[in-house]
Amino acid sequence: MARPTTVARVLAAVLDLAEHGGPSALTMEGIAAEAGVGKQTLYRTWPSVHAILFDALVTESAAAGSSESYATTFDVLQSTIAELTTEPRASLLRMLAAAIHSDEAIAHQFHTRLFQPQQEQITRLVAADGYANPKTATELLLAPLLYRWFLRLPQFTDSELRDHVEKVRRLEQLSSTNVSGQYT
Repeated sequence: MARPTTVARVLAAVLDLAEHGGPSALTMEGIAAEAGVGKQTLYRTWPSVHAILFDALVTESAAAGSSESYATTFDVLQSTIAELTTEPRASLLRMLAAAIHSDEAIAHQFHTRLFQPQQEQITRLVAADGYANPKTATELLLAPLLYRWFLRLPQFTDSELRDHVEKVRRLEQLSSTNVSGQYT
């Protein structure tokens, strides 16, 4: 395992390479050269470029998550759209999404270390925003954003996003009680 200072240099190198050269610039040789370490140092700590990229994105996300606060559900969804559509992050997430389909370890790490904490953060905000079933509402709110990203469709405009948030709120309120007043 590399020392913490080496790990920090490698993770910064990955993001720097991606910003200037895109995902195609991410090779073990390129990362090692950019970070000023040997390839063997990389391989002792990470099994692949995808694993290094994943650690870099998790570290970056954790740093951003600890400093960001959102006032409303709309704000966090607007931020999510920006994250999904702004380069180089969008291309890096696509690279990681492709790796998820072929690498079970990356898929597990993605779900437990990146997606689940972000989803829980959104669920807490949705709960504070008054939704009766925050977990379901979170899934309903995020699904179209991820669908549009995955299929490379245009994302919601601010006006469309506001409409989406309100439609989910109304749908969630309608489905939260049935005729007898019990949750369904």
